[in-house]
Amino acid sequence: MFLSPNRFTGVVVLAVAFAAGLSPSTAADLTLAESERIAIDRDAMLREMRAQGAAMRERAVMDGELMDPQLRVGAVNVPVDSFSLEDEDMTMLELGVVQEFKPGQSRRLSRQQMQQLAAAMDATALDRERIVRREVRKLWTQLAYVGVARALLADQTSWVEQMRQSARARYASGEGRQLDVLQAGLDVAMLREQQLDLDRDDAMYRSQLSFWLGAEEAARAQPTGLSPRAELKPLATLEARLGEHPAQLDYMRRIDAARTAADVARELRKPAWMLDVSYGFRQDMPDGMSRPDMLSAMVTVGLPLFRGDRQDRAVSAARLEAQGLDARHDDHDREMRAMLVEAWNTAERTAELERFYESDLLPLAEQSVTAALLGWRSNRTMFDEVVMARRLALEAKLKHLRLAADRARAQHDIDYFAGDAR
Repeated sequence: MFLSPNRFTGVVVLAVAFAAGLSPSTAADLTLAESERIAIDRDAMLREMRAQGAAMRERAVMDGELMDPQLRVGAVNVPVDSFSLEDEDMTMLELGVVQEFKPGQSRRLSRQQMQQLAAAMDATALDRERIVRREVRKLWTQLAYVGVARALLADQTSWVEQMRQSARARYASGEGRQLDVLQAGLDVAMLREQQLDLDRDDAMYRSQLSFWLGAEEAARAQPTGLSPRAELKPLATLEARLGEHPAQLDYMRRIDAARTAADVARELRKPAWMLDVSYGFRQDMPDGMSRPDMLSAMVTVGLPLFRGDRQDRAVSAARLEAQGLDARHDDHDREMRAMLVEAWNTAERTAELERFYESDLLPLAEQSVTAALLGWRSNRTMFDEVVMARRLALEAKLKHLRLAADRARAQHDIDYFAGDAR
């Protein structure tokens, strides 16, 4: 019986869904969205990045504040011959506060720099989240391919078993050949080998998925089909989105922070200063006459006279770091654009090949099987020709399925670079 490509795809999806419905663990099966959520929640690197971003914001507040004042307590002008606090007019107990002020706008700029680094870390975390989603989706696609391929092989095995029984009946009646029976048995063994190969792939993909989800959750992942083919957006539209990619924003924020660091270094050329205010308590004179307390205020100003090997070097180093980040950003941008173009071309060409299979190869393969069966039943075709026609049809279906999986994986790469709707 000839099946159109669309009907063939529908039958495969229904078969896999029906098989999943018979499983006792269906109620506990994970969806792709749940798997992505679990992977993101479990990812230690993502949690670390978010914690680092929060820590940088805390440091930004700290960097923008004044330094802690210093308290001075002591005795001033105490005579060493008597150590008396009353004999001399200038002897007093002194209480003072010292406050240091950083040069120029360096506090404000330091806070701004740390906030920019925090924003860069937030962008890095968003990039990591996209990476986690992409890797989980790719593994999900691979498992979906294995599931649908298993259904195709199971259908082929059932058909070959029926043909083997028919060949045995013909051989027993003297109308068939022993070679036909052996040929059918060989085909069953070859199908079993393919099933074992898929079992190996399934175990491999689940072990990789367990890195993201955990072993128990990975075992509950039961993809029921590949994502449908969708129309690709124009490459120019996708490239325009690259500027909003978190990895790009990470570089941009770090470049901003490096430029702010250069501004901080320039502010450090200005003198720092310190205010020292103290209050002196004096004892009364021996004859009972009171002595006035003393108030002192001092301002200390730094003298950045030797800037050539200190402040100027710091400005130059910060400027060079910003230039280095600019160069790395340009290289990273080119790399991302090249990878996006590669993924887009892969998805576009694979989809084109998929359509060719659906319009030409799959229908011809099914027609060949039908013609071979009719010829065999009328004793005009050898048994091995029927088996070969069915084998070629199966290989065409598996190749078509592999193309769909490759196209879906390329689409996941595109979604990573250009963004997608969650």
